[in-house]
Amino acid sequence: MNQLNIPASALAEQVPQQYNRCFQTDCPQHDACARYLAGTLVREDQLHGPAVYPTARQGDTCAMYRPVRVIRVAYGFSTLFRNVRRRDDVSLRNYIKGYLGSHATYYRYHRGERQLTPEQQEWVLALFRRFGYEGDDLRFDHYREVYDFSLDH
Repeated sequence: MNQLNIPASALAEQVPQQYNRCFQTDCPQHDACARYLAGTLVREDQLHGPAVYPTARQGDTCAMYRPVRVIRVAYGFSTLFRNVRRRDDVSLRNYIKGYLGSHATYYRYHRGERQLTPEQQEWVLALFRRFGYEGDDLRFDHYREVYDFSLDH
């Protein structure tokens, strides 16, 4: 099921603590379910957490089913801001800070400590386009593929 060939210990670190995990091996959807994948990645020091109850399953369908999805995340803003005009710099940063939630959160993304989802990437790039930026500079510093264990997925 690990399509990215990421070591299990590293993959386990990608699953948020509050992500609902499933342990129903007899579920017909388990091979393609992100919640079941997360259930196979419980760390040895993890003793409890949110889980999918058997009542979520009705026949061959499950209300908690989430397809395994690989996404391309991005991190780091240095490339984006490399050729930004001085008059646009503060406004761009303030819009992004507002979108991401705070000054501190913005800098975590800027330094590459947090990863932007494809939806967040598109929002940021659309903002730069509205300010008239185009071309090769409209990219983030780094990209990588990860499993999508986002809580709203």
